[in-house]
Amino acid sequence: MEYTIVSADDEKLLVSKVNQMLGDGWETEGGVAISAGGTFYQAMILFDDEGDEFETGEEL
Repeated sequence: MEYTIVSADDEKLLVSKVNQMLGDGWETEGGVAISAGGTFYQAMILFDDEGDEFETGEEL
């Protein structure tokens, strides 16, 4: 599994970045965070095909 955080200076740009990553197989993790300075953040995860955490009982 990979984890990353996407950031953007405005909502529309964040939506565009997240939608592109969703198309590449990434999934959102949690909600959007906004800093005091107005930067938007979204955590993203990408599961690998080598193992299924739900079948193995492994915690995410």
